[in-house]
Amino acid sequence: MPQTYFPSTEYPGRILVVDDQRDNLRILALELKRSPFQLTCVESAREALELCANTVFEGILMDVSLPEMDGIEACRRIRREGLNTRTPLIFLSAMRVGGDWVTQGLEAGGLDYLTKPYALPELLAKLSVMVRLSRQNEAVMAHERHTALLEVAGGAAHELAQPLASAILLADQLAHQNAPASAAQIEQLRTFLGQTARILRQIQNLRTYVTKPYATGQILDLAQSSGERDEPGL
Repeated sequence: MPQTYFPSTEYPGRILVVDDQRDNLRILALELKRSPFQLTCVESAREALELCANTVFEGILMDVSLPEMDGIEACRRIRREGLNTRTPLIFLSAMRVGGDWVTQGLEAGGLDYLTKPYALPELLAKLSVMVRLSRQNEAVMAHERHTALLEVAGGAAHELAQPLASAILLADQLAHQNAPASAAQIEQLRTFLGQTARILRQIQNLRTYVTKPYATGQILDLAQSSGERDEPGL
């Protein structure tokens, strides 16, 4: 496992902490002062949702008992929108294990829970787990994005190659012939350019992501992904 997956002084884990008790936040900040984590502390679910809409975190510590909106509902909303829909989240609560909040929290999208008072080594371990999971997930997503870009590029190049090559060949032929272009040649050139324009429209109108086999790999199926069907000759 690459060392960068682990929180370190050079690459601290970005943690959002949500607790309506200011003293709890102050104590936690002191406890983690020398740990490889960068804390952002807020006192309400509303503030947490605003931050999660615009800032990417690598872990979230969410108190269950919050005013106005509890931590479980805040977790549900974070999972539905913003930039932290996949960020690992651990609930904090003074209630003992066995309450309905545990089941509800996990069903809402929480990864784990921690009851107060907690042991600092346990907290540090859970924070490290969240950061590692977040970074591993980002690495997987980056690889998937890279693969998708290659498949999109391959699909576009494959579909455009034939009509563009045909248009270039015909244009070169017209440039070197002594007689003016015939009506048939002009219509043929218009057909090649029309095919090219249609493929470009498919690229612009991509709705989904469907691939098809090509050579030893996959390329994007432009017709399927744009909701259009191939016409004969394309």
